[in-house]
Amino acid sequence: MSSARGWSVAAAVLAVATLGLPWSGQLPGASSPARVAVVAGLALAVGGLRTGRDRLLTAALGAAVVGVLLGGVDATSGRLALAAAAACLVLACRAAGRRLLPARRVRSSAG
Repeated sequence: MSSARGWSVAAAVLAVATLGLPWSGQLPGASSPARVAVVAGLALAVGGLRTGRDRLLTAALGAAVVGVLLGGVDATSGRLALAAAAACLVLACRAAGRRLLPARRVRSSAG
C-alpha cells in the first residue's frame, strides 16, 4: 500500500468515526450541524480522489475545517477526530503529489 493510500484510508476511517463520537456535549448519534460538514467532506474527498479533480479535495478540506469550527472550538472527541482526518487528507495529498491549494498565477509584464 502506498503512503498516499494509507493516509487516505486513515482520513476516511477517522471521518467516519466522527459520526459516532460526541460533539458539543451531545450524545453520540445526536443531530449536529457539524455532521453535515463531515458527510459533505467525505463525499467531496471521494469524488476528488476518484476523478482526479484537486479542487474537490480543497473543498473537502474546507468542509472539514468548517466542521471543526462549527459551534465553537471546544475540544470534543468528534472535533479532534475530524481535525485528525483533515490532517491525514493533507498528508495523503502531499504524498500523492496533489495540490490542495490553487497555484499562484505568475503575471507577466508584457510591454
